[in-house]
Amino acid sequence: MAFAADYFDGRASGAKLALVDWDADGLLLTVEGETRRVPFADVRVGDRLGRALRVIYLANAGELHSENQAAADALAQRLGQGRLGGRVFRLESRYSLAVLALLFSALVGWAGVRHGIPVLAGYAVQFVPATLEARLGEHGLSALDDLMFQPSRLSAQRQAQLRQRLAALCRKTGDCPPWRLEFRDGKQIGANALALPGGTLVLTDAIVSMARHDDELMAVAAHELGHVRYRHGLRQALAGAGAVLLLEVMLGDVGGIADLSGGIPALLLQTGYTRDMEEEADTHAMVFMRRACLPPHRFADILSRLDGGRAGKADQGEGGAFALFSTHPATPQRIKAFQRRELVTSGC
Repeated sequence: MAFAADYFDGRASGAKLALVDWDADGLLLTVEGETRRVPFADVRVGDRLGRALRVIYLANAGELHSENQAAADALAQRLGQGRLGGRVFRLESRYSLAVLALLFSALVGWAGVRHGIPVLAGYAVQFVPATLEARLGEHGLSALDDLMFQPSRLSAQRQAQLRQRLAALCRKTGDCPPWRLEFRDGKQIGANALALPGGTLVLTDAIVSMARHDDELMAVAAHELGHVRYRHGLRQALAGAGAVLLLEVMLGDVGGIADLSGGIPALLLQTGYTRDMEEEADTHAMVFMRRACLPPHRFADILSRLDGGRAGKADQGEGGAFALFSTHPATPQRIKAFQRRELVTSGC
C-alpha cells in the first residue's frame, strides 16, 4: 500500500516529499527519484493520536509524517506493532467511555482527597522532625502577620499575666506539650484562637476582651494545647499539601511540585480542623481542666458567647474571613458536653 509522506532526514529542517511502500524485505522509501530500502527492524510506527499526522520513525534515518492513517495502520500491522495503541485509540474515540472515565477519575480523586490523603497524613506526621514542625508554625504566624494580624493592643503586663497563668496550670497538671502563647489584634477574624504547628498558640485581643474570667481563656488554651499535642495543624497542612500534589499530578503540572513546600503555610491557614480533631481537642481540654481544678462550665460559657458572636456576624454578612478561620465551631452539643461536667473538688 504505497502512500505519500513528508520526510525529515534529521539534517535539514525542511521536509521532502516521499513515496513509501514495502515488500517482504523492508520499507521502500523514494525521495527525489531515488529509492532505498530500510530494514523493518529500523522502522517503528507511532501510535495514533486523534487527527494528528502519523509519525513513522526510521532508526538513524529521520522520520516520516503522513495523514494516511489507514496506510500507517497497515504498515504497523505488517510490523506486528501498534496493537495496544490501536485498542487505546478505539477506546479514546468513544465519547461515552471518555465521559465514564472522567467521572471515575473525579470519583477516585475525591475519595483520595476526602479519605485517603488524611489517613496518609496521619502516618506521615510521625516522621516529621519537631524542628521542621516548629519552622512551619513560625512561617504560618509570619504569613498571618502579613495578611491580617496587627500587633496586640493588650498591655505587656496583661500578656505576661496570662502567660504566667497558663504556665502555672501546666506545672500543676504536669502534662503540657511545648507551647508559646502569642497575642494579636485580629480584627478580620474577631474573637478567635488557633494553634500552629510546633506549639504556637494565638489568642486575639477580641477573645481576651470577650472573656469574663481568665479561667475561660485558660480553657480555650487547653483546647488549643490539645491540637498541639495531637499535631492536628501539621496533619492538616500535610493533607492540604497532599491534595494540591494530587491535583498537580492529575493535571500533569509536575514541574510545580518542587514549589509546593513554599505554600504549606498558606495551606495551613486555609484548612480547618475535622470534627474528630475537635473532639480530641475537647477531650484534652476536659482532662486538663479537671487536673487544673478549672470549672468545666468556663469553656462552655465562652463557647456560648463565641457562638452567638459568629451568628451575629453571619446575619450582618461579615462572615467571610471569619468563617474561614473559625476552626472551632461552637455547636450546642459541645457546649452541653462541658456544661454536664461537674468540677471534682477533691485535691483542688
